[in-house]
Amino acid sequence: MDAAIAKHYRLADPFPTTWSDPIEDNQVVHRKATRASTARYSVLQEESMSLRSSGNVLDTTIPQDETDPLGTSSSIVRVLRQRGLPVDENLLLRNRYLVSSKTFSPAAFLRDVHSNDTTEQLSRGLEFLSRSIDQKSESLKVLVENNFDRFVAAKATIEGVYTEMKQTNLNKEQEWGLAGIKTPLMDAGRKADEIFGPVMVNRGKEEKYRAVLGLVEKHKDLLEIPNLIIDAIKRKDYELLIEEYQKARKWVTESRALTQKVAKLQEAQLHQIIIAEKVWIEVGKIVEEFKRDTWKRLVDTKQEDNFLELISILLELGVEDNPIWVWLLSRYDYLKNKLNRMFERARIEIEALRRKVAQAPTPSNAVIAMHLRSSFRRIPIGTLALDTPEIIALWELINTSLTTILSPQGGILSEVLTFWETAQNFIDGKTQATLPVGIDDQSRKHHRISEDGTKTLRAGAIELITILRDSMCALFQEPPIEDISSIYSPLPDTPATPVSVPSTPGGFVPMSPMPLRTPSKGGLRKDPGDEFAFLPPGASSLGGVHYLSKILTLLGNAACLLAELPIGHQVQEKLKSMIVGARERCVHAVCIGWLRDAQNCKVLEDWTRAPENRDVTKMPAQFLQVEAAVIGGMQKLLYLSEVKSSEIIPPPSTKLLTHVRGQFVKSLYKALQGMLENTKRPMATEEWNAEQETLASPVASVAPRNMVSGMVDQSDKNVRVLLTLSNIQLLKSELIPQLISQFESAFSIQLTDESKTIRDALSQLDEQLFTEYTRPHLLHLTTLITTSILSPYWCPPSHPPPSSVKPYIHKSLLHLVHVHTEVNTTSPALTTIIVSHLSERICHLILESFQKRLDNADTPAKAFTLPALLQATLDVEFVTSVLGSQYTTQRAQEYQRGVYQVLDRGSSEEARSEMQRELGKVKTILHNERKGTRAELYVF
Repeated sequence: MDAAIAKHYRLADPFPTTWSDPIEDNQVVHRKATRASTARYSVLQEESMSLRSSGNVLDTTIPQDETDPLGTSSSIVRVLRQRGLPVDENLLLRNRYLVSSKTFSPAAFLRDVHSNDTTEQLSRGLEFLSRSIDQKSESLKVLVENNFDRFVAAKATIEGVYTEMKQTNLNKEQEWGLAGIKTPLMDAGRKADEIFGPVMVNRGKEEKYRAVLGLVEKHKDLLEIPNLIIDAIKRKDYELLIEEYQKARKWVTESRALTQKVAKLQEAQLHQIIIAEKVWIEVGKIVEEFKRDTWKRLVDTKQEDNFLELISILLELGVEDNPIWVWLLSRYDYLKNKLNRMFERARIEIEALRRKVAQAPTPSNAVIAMHLRSSFRRIPIGTLALDTPEIIALWELINTSLTTILSPQGGILSEVLTFWETAQNFIDGKTQATLPVGIDDQSRKHHRISEDGTKTLRAGAIELITILRDSMCALFQEPPIEDISSIYSPLPDTPATPVSVPSTPGGFVPMSPMPLRTPSKGGLRKDPGDEFAFLPPGASSLGGVHYLSKILTLLGNAACLLAELPIGHQVQEKLKSMIVGARERCVHAVCIGWLRDAQNCKVLEDWTRAPENRDVTKMPAQFLQVEAAVIGGMQKLLYLSEVKSSEIIPPPSTKLLTHVRGQFVKSLYKALQGMLENTKRPMATEEWNAEQETLASPVASVAPRNMVSGMVDQSDKNVRVLLTLSNIQLLKSELIPQLISQFESAFSIQLTDESKTIRDALSQLDEQLFTEYTRPHLLHLTTLITTSILSPYWCPPSHPPPSSVKPYIHKSLLHLVHVHTEVNTTSPALTTIIVSHLSERICHLILESFQKRLDNADTPAKAFTLPALLQATLDVEFVTSVLGSQYTTQRAQEYQRGVYQVLDRGSSEEARSEMQRELGKVKTILHNERKGTRAELYVF
C-alpha cells in the first residue's frame, strides 16, 4: 500500500476488516481518563459532555439536517437513524456528519453514511460533489465580477489603514500596538477572571446538573426504590418492601438482558444498565441489613407473635438458611431454657419461704381451733382461714408457681402444646400452603422438612415434656434443696427469662443477704413434713387437701394434655409414674397434717353445750366436720376426680389405700385421746380469752364466757368427765359410724375389722370415763355402808325393835341425790345410767356387808336376831321404795334377794316366824320414813 494513502486515511493495517480511527479512539480514551468526578452517578456527566461543542457552547446556526453532499440521499439524519446511531439525542454526534458544522468529520461521514457504497458509487458521488463545488465557485466568481470595484476600493482602504497603523504603533517595538493597552488588558483579564470565573464555572456545573437532572427525572422510578424500601422497613409495610424489591430485581434483570440482546449498546441503554446496577447494589445492602435484623427478630419472636410474617418475608426475599427450621429450633431452645429457669427459680423461692415458715412461732390453741373450725364456717372459700398467714402464703406461692408452669392457658405448658401443634403443622405441610415460594421458586426448597428434621423436632418436643415431668418429680418426690443462695444474687435476665416471675405472697422472704438455716440444721422446730419440699411446716390437713387437690388436678390435667400428643408409650408411662409418685407423696404429706389435726381437735373443746343437743358439747360435731372435710379432700387427692380425662390417671394402689385407711383409724384414736386429755388438763378460761384477743382473723370468734346459756363449769373435773362421757356415747352411737360410712363410700372399701376395733376402743374409753367418774362415789359409799353394817353397834342383841331406817341408808341415798343432781344438770342422758349403777352397787355393798357379818359370827345360825332381821329388812325395803323401778336394775333386785337369803341363813326359825308377825309394823315405819324424807329424796 502507498504510504501516503495509509497516512492520509490513518490506516495501520493494509487490509482492515473494520473501520478504525486512531484519533477518535484516543479522544475517547482521553475523555474516559479525565472524567471529572467519581461520584455515584458520575457516569451521567458523559451525557452533559456530549451536549457541549468544542467551545463549550452549542452552535445553534447548524441546521437540523442536510442533504447528502454526495447526492445519494435527501436526509443524512434519516440514514444515520437507519444505521442505529442516536443522532437525535446526541447533537455532537449529529454535527460530525453535517458539512456545515465545524466539527464535520469526513472519515466518520464516509464510514457511517456510505459504509455500504461501492467504488463506483463513491466515484459518482465524487463527481457530484465536484459539480456542486464548481457550481458554488461559479456563483462566487459572478459575485466577485459584479462587485469588483467595491472589492478594489475596500482593499485599497484596508492597505492604507494598515500602512498608517504600521508606521505609528503597529510595529514590533510597540508590540504591534498592544504595548499601551497590554497592562490594562491584563488587569482587566485578571479582574474578569475573578468576577466571571466562578460564573463560568458555575455555568459549567449547571450544565452538568441539568444533564444529571434529566437522567434522574428519566429514571426517577428506579432511583426512588432504595428510599421506598427504607421507608417501608421503618413503617413495617412489608408488602411494599417486597413489591419494590421485586421491581428493582426486574429492572436489573432487564438491564442485564440488554447486554445479551444488543451487540452495541446505545448511550441511553448504557446509562440504564449502570443506574440499574448501582441501584441494585444499594438495594442489596439495604435488604441484606434488613434480613440480618429479621433473622434476629425471628429468633426472638414468641409463639403468640406473628412469626409467620417474618418467615414469609425471608422466604419472599430469598435466604440460604431455612427460616422455618431456624425458628422452630430457636423456639425449642427458648422453651427449654425458660422451663428450666422458671422451675429452678420457683423451687428456690418455695424453699426460701418454707424455711421462713419453719421459723415462725407455734400458733396458739385458739388460733389452731379457729383454723379447724374454718371447715364448716359459712364463708366463701376465698376468705377461709385454713391456716396461718405464713402457711397460706406458701401454699399460694406453690400454687401460683405451678400454675405458671402447668396451666394450659398462659402457662409454659400452653407454649409447649402450641409449639408441638405448630411444629406438626409444619411437618404435615399445612402451614407452608400459605407461605410464599420466593422469586423464581427459590424458597420452595425451604417448605419441606426432611425426615431427619422431623425426628429432631419430635425428639425436642419429647425432651421438653421430659424436662417438665422431671421438674415435677423433683418437686414432689425429692427432699428440699439445700442451696438457695441464688435468690440473693439472681442471674441477669436472658431471652429465656420469663417476663415476670411470680412474687412471693406475703413478703416472708427476707431481702437481705443473711443466710437462712435449713430445717435439719440450726435448731429449727422439727416437723415430720421436713422431707417434703412442697409442704409448709406445720400445715393443717384442711389447707393441705384444699391446695394439694388443686395442684394435683392441675398436674393431672397437664399430664392428660401431654399424653394426647404422639409421644410414644414410654413417655406416657413416665407421665403416669409422675402422677402416681406425686399423688402418693401428697397423700403422705396430708396424712401428717391429718394426725396433727386429729390430735389438735382437743382444742375445739370450749365446754359449750351444743344447741341441738344440750347433753353434749359442740366438740363432737366439729370433729365430725373436720374429719368429713379431710376425707372428702383425701378422696379428691386419691382419685383426682376433677381431672378432665382419666385415661392416664391410674387408680390408687392398694398400699396407698391401706395407708389412708390406717391414718383414718389413727386420727380417730388421736382425737379420742385428746378428748380424754381434756378431762384431766382443761385449758384455762383466762388463757383462752387472752388468745382470742390476739387473733387477727376475718372470722369473728366468741369466747366461751360470752355464751352464758351454754356455759358449764369447766374447772369441775366431774363436769368435764360427764360431758366427755356424753360426747363419747354420741360418737359411738352416731358420729363415728357416720364417718366410717363416709370413708367406705368414698374409697369403696369395707372397714369391718377397723369398725370393730374402733367400737372396742370407744367402749374402753367409755368404761374408763364411767369408772373415773363413779369410782370416788363408790369409795365413799363402800366406806359408809361397810363401816355401818359391820359395826358392832349396828344392831346389838339387846337392841329393841327398830323404829327407823339406819343413818347410813339416809346418807347413801342423799349421796345419790347429789350425784343425780350433778349428772342431771350436766348431762341428763347419763342420769339413769349412773344412778342405776350406783344403786346397784349400794345393793351389792349391803349384800357383801351382811355376808361378812354372817361369816364373822360365832354362831352363824344366830347371827341375826329378830331386831337385826327387822332392821335389815327395813333398810333394804326403804332403798327399794325410794329408788323405785327407774333406778333399780335386775341385778340390784338379785342383790336384794341375796340379802334376804343371807338373813335367812343367819337367823333361827323362831326369829323368822316372829318377823312375819312384825311385818305390819315394818310397813308402817317404812311408810312414815318415806313420808318424812320426801323432800330430801324428791329427785327419786
